[in-house]
Amino acid sequence: MKYILILSLFLTRNIFSQDVPKLPSTPSKVAVDSKDNVIVLIYPGRVAKISPDGKMSYITEDIRRGIASNPWPTCKSMTIDGDDNIFMADLDLIWKMTPDGKVTLFAGVPYKSTVKDGPLATAQFREIQFIEADKSGNLFVAERDNTNKDNLGDFFLIRKISKEGMVTTLVNTRENAELKTGWISGMGLDPSGNIYISDGDGRCIKKLHKDGKITRVAGMCGKRQFHPVYVQGDVDKAELMAPQDILINKQGDVIFSDGRLHRIIKVADNEVTTIAGNGVIQPNSVNMGGRAKEGYKDGPALTALFNFPLGCDIAIDSRQNIYIIDGGNACIRKLSPEGVVTTIAKQ
Repeated sequence: MKYILILSLFLTRNIFSQDVPKLPSTPSKVAVDSKDNVIVLIYPGRVAKISPDGKMSYITEDIRRGIASNPWPTCKSMTIDGDDNIFMADLDLIWKMTPDGKVTLFAGVPYKSTVKDGPLATAQFREIQFIEADKSGNLFVAERDNTNKDNLGDFFLIRKISKEGMVTTLVNTRENAELKTGWISGMGLDPSGNIYISDGDGRCIKKLHKDGKITRVAGMCGKRQFHPVYVQGDVDKAELMAPQDILINKQGDVIFSDGRLHRIIKVADNEVTTIAGNGVIQPNSVNMGGRAKEGYKDGPALTALFNFPLGCDIAIDSRQNIYIIDGGNACIRKLSPEGVVTTIAKQ
């Protein structure tokens, strides 16, 4: 029995503490390609690839390589299409990187930061916050208009770039009362082309259907401006704190990160549940923005600890592993379908 216990402890330690690739600096964005390689943007401009067997290589060590002059490519939001092309949104410009690492300007007019629909060659963007690609080659962006028109503050637009190269505005949050918010904090896309939006102001998640209908997915939109609480359970009663990046798994479940709770949360079968993360939540009266204690711990998902305020991005592979940029811990974590969190790369 003694030897069995020692062997068990050794195997557990080996699973959760094995050597992993070392990152040269902080990772900020993550996506998964068609071969289940994890694609990672590493500050300031490296793009790495981590294969399913854990080996890391670079697609490019400098996204500026080959660009002769300004504007230089940078990346605020990243997505990948069905052909493994990577799209990097940089406020008013979108850059495209082919699987072999070649970067070119894909959309936007340099030095002309405004909102203009039309053909890709002339369309313009203001301040892209999030970008998502579907498997048909269409792109969708959530874009902030911060011009403060009519002194009514910022608002957001959801825009589509079709595979044929036409840019159209689907909706904006100023003119659509059901979508009204001053802060979109995350975005996701399901296989049918429905768009999911984290409403950072309202502390809820909304769904923009392909037919234009808008429904609430989870959270009590607008119930608490300050001193939020996190309530799991029935979606008609559940409350969210700080929903951010969103993905949809193959079952159609909505999975998102919470940037102040340091948790990964799932909405499925009309229930809201935590699937990873266990930081101690401060009492409602202590922090007006809501907060849980940060940490770092691998292992069973419901005892794992994360540190998200410095950035969190999530992606999913064909085997339903979820990859998490844990910005505060400067590492990449994996949440397996079996409910185990491991670190697959760290600074």
